[in-house]
Amino acid sequence: MMKPLTVEVISHLATAFGNCAHCELILNEAGVNARARYQDMADYPADLKEEMAKLGDWLGELCRLYRHRIRIRLIDAQSPLGFYKSLIHRIHRYPAFIIEKKDVYSGWDRNRIEALLDARMKMIRYSRA
Repeated sequence: MMKPLTVEVISHLATAFGNCAHCELILNEAGVNARARYQDMADYPADLKEEMAKLGDWLGELCRLYRHRIRIRLIDAQSPLGFYKSLIHRIHRYPAFIIEKKDVYSGWDRNRIEALLDARMKMIRYSRA
């Protein structure tokens, strides 16, 4: 069986405190209620929220289409790791997709991403044969 391809997706991501159970517990004990923590999500610009929804839909479709053959890793473009990967792969537009640390595509053409995934999978199949 083939090892899943790693697809790193670099994009501007909206973040909020309280994403993990430990954070929730600490913030609840500190008296910071959930409504106040998640209010910041509502304050993001509409275009960023729309872009995140579109990206989420896309990634969901890719996961359904490729199932166990890909592993997706989301990276915030403004994080140190996102900045680093943008520099080394010369990424200037988001979202950007890095497939197996080799193929890079920036933009919204889903057919292009699928073509890159399919080509990389064929390459791996033929190299093992």
